[in-house]
Amino acid sequence: MAPPTATLHLVGHGHIDPTWLWRWTEGYEEVRATFRSALDRMRETPDFTFTASSACFYAWIQACEPDMFAEIRDRVQEGRWELAGGFWVEPDCNIPSGEAFVRHGLYSQAFFEEAFGASATVGFNPDSFGHAGTLPQILRGLGLDSYVFTRPAPPFEHPFRGGTTFHWRAADGSEVIACAIPEGYNGDAGHIRWAMDHLPWRAHHTPEMSHFLCFYGVGNHGGGPTKEAIAAIEKARTSGPPIVQFSTLVAYVEAVRNSKAPHALPVIADDLQHHAQGCYTAHAGIKRWNRRAEQGLMTAERLAAMTWSVQGHPYPQQRLQEAWKLVLYNQFHDILAGTSIETSYDDARDQLGAATHTATDVANESLQALARDIDTTPPGNTLVVVNPLPWPVRQTVKASAIVARGLETPLHLVDDHEKPVSVQPVQGERIGHTDYAFTADLPSLGYRCFHARSGIVSVPGDAPLDGGRTWLENSVWRIEVDPDTGWITRLYDKQAEVETLHRGNVLVCLVDQSDTWSHGYAEWRVEAGRFAEARCELLECGPVRATLRITQRYGQSRAEQTITLYRDTDQIHCRFRINWQERYTFLKLQQETTVANGTATCDTAYGFQPRNTRGTEELCQMWVDLTGMVGDTPYGFALLNDGKYGYDIRGNTMRLSLLRSPAYAFHDPSRHPSDEPWPIMDQGWHVFDVGLVPHAGSWQHAGVVRRAWELNAPAFVHAESAHHGPLPGRLSFLAAESDHVALTAVKQSEDGKTLIVRGYETAGRDVETVLTFPWNDRAFPIRLRAHGIATFKVDLRKWTIEEVTLRESPTGGHR
Repeated sequence: MAPPTATLHLVGHGHIDPTWLWRWTEGYEEVRATFRSALDRMRETPDFTFTASSACFYAWIQACEPDMFAEIRDRVQEGRWELAGGFWVEPDCNIPSGEAFVRHGLYSQAFFEEAFGASATVGFNPDSFGHAGTLPQILRGLGLDSYVFTRPAPPFEHPFRGGTTFHWRAADGSEVIACAIPEGYNGDAGHIRWAMDHLPWRAHHTPEMSHFLCFYGVGNHGGGPTKEAIAAIEKARTSGPPIVQFSTLVAYVEAVRNSKAPHALPVIADDLQHHAQGCYTAHAGIKRWNRRAEQGLMTAERLAAMTWSVQGHPYPQQRLQEAWKLVLYNQFHDILAGTSIETSYDDARDQLGAATHTATDVANESLQALARDIDTTPPGNTLVVVNPLPWPVRQTVKASAIVARGLETPLHLVDDHEKPVSVQPVQGERIGHTDYAFTADLPSLGYRCFHARSGIVSVPGDAPLDGGRTWLENSVWRIEVDPDTGWITRLYDKQAEVETLHRGNVLVCLVDQSDTWSHGYAEWRVEAGRFAEARCELLECGPVRATLRITQRYGQSRAEQTITLYRDTDQIHCRFRINWQERYTFLKLQQETTVANGTATCDTAYGFQPRNTRGTEELCQMWVDLTGMVGDTPYGFALLNDGKYGYDIRGNTMRLSLLRSPAYAFHDPSRHPSDEPWPIMDQGWHVFDVGLVPHAGSWQHAGVVRRAWELNAPAFVHAESAHHGPLPGRLSFLAAESDHVALTAVKQSEDGKTLIVRGYETAGRDVETVLTFPWNDRAFPIRLRAHGIATFKVDLRKWTIEEVTLRESPTGGHR
């Protein structure tokens, strides 16, 4: 018997996976049917309430069933239909970038406000497989003051020592009330009867709770509450205890607030992990497509914002928003996690490809509009080198063979001040083609012109760069490779005088008997073998860069990697091309570092997250770092990537997760013989980049965050014909002076009137810095708290700045 004061909040719901064991077209109908059923139940039972998330679903209904949409609007206004979540779909809550999370809320809350005159206040991701520790700050910025989820579940996935209703606190101090749904998000009439007898006594509730959350309704392929379940609730309302009521997420959260002093709730100041750790790596394609689309859209927005501001070129807001929505849909947890059927990834490839094409098209149009106004009349063929990031970079870029048109080779380059720049002919993309590599110092979010001319011109400088079949060396590093295995056997830091690796770039194959999600697996221990049987060669060595090419094999698979050092930068760039043909095997890239007593830290959505070094599979985004001691020297080792999300660290050994090959959408406890012809993931060619960043001192001091952004949004070259123009040979649009502020989103405001600039503090320290617009000779002092995400609205006509929320609404921070 439940205590007489217990109240059971029955939340009617129909969990919808719009893509999972079916394609999105089937999911579309699933939404229509579930929403129609909920409306029918409302007509039958006046007290019945229904909760549904995902602005995307409502947009679908608005497009194809306007009468149903109008009926939903009426129920929302009555308070019987609850708009929950505030996101475009229920996404994976580990893998999306910080900016993608912002766009989920920005576009969804705007849609809800326009369509229903209301917005969500409770974040809702019941089926996601873990939740980034920065989410409380993002949720707060989107107008969401609470959060309801299911996974991780107590006690094995997360202890929830103080109970499953708690204050969830981000590193910047932002908090939301959070609740883990007990006993799942689906339920029939029998579940309701069971909950009345057992739920208030559940062991993991927060002590002294008198309000309890209980979901009911047919779900996964939609469905919603049944007539039988509603009848069971109607009967229970007169036969308590406990007190049983039709309820909503908002009503539950308010009841918790009113019944329990805020200070009495426990606090969790961490991310919420772990569930289904294999999802960090399952389906390499979706992970890479997602990263490319996110970075491509942010780059396109920055360039479009620059040309809009500098030249008045129209800003394509609608096109960019529609492209973002394609990305957001494909961040649905069963898509981005890699756990859907094979044909669903054909859809995801096409949709994310469309988004990436839009990004490329917008970026190109912006660049063409900008380039038409640049004075490119200096002698020679002009190259406009673009830095899409809002801080200065030094990067080695590559110009296509067209740079040599009309010139006698060999050729040389000069910069915008007529200073000679080293240039190196390198292999092009077609047999017989020659491209040209050179290193450029580039202004923040802007461009710089270089000019190619006939003949050789000597370039001052004596920095060493050399290599052989199994070694490379410049002024910073010496790398040596074993000629038989292809593994790095030495990576020596010449400036710090530190040997950084015992062995590195080892492609390790692990036995993987887990299902697609890797339910029940926290780490992978058993090696099946390693790529070896190497063939090594010096691919190139010139005045700009030197590259080793290493081919290896394992089983039926082949790998080709290149390792590149540069004369004028300290970057170590590795590119891998792998033809993966193994089944039920997990591939990792292993670095056995010399770091002792190390602390692990990784990139997360607009922040960083400390991690353990016990060997469990963990989540990262663009970088992961291990910093401790090498002898008496504080030293660390960071790995950068352009589309990987899993890793593990045990002691001094780091392993970046690359590929997994389970069957598609295979869920325990099912069994099947390995030779059955089920489609297997990740078969075929994969190409990805990794940056190695050994560093003296801390990862903050080494600039790891910016280096990772530079790998993912590199500078690029545009060849422009000769013409006069009002713009100079070098231009910088935007920058922040502090090296631990990363400006990320630069876009037109949603109302089309002002410029939005968003960034985050990257080192865990309060910062006062200056936001500068060099081209306009304007500057504004700004302040970010440690770990803070800040958004600024800049009026380019009045040159005023205002701090705003993530939804671009005022916070009162005028300057």
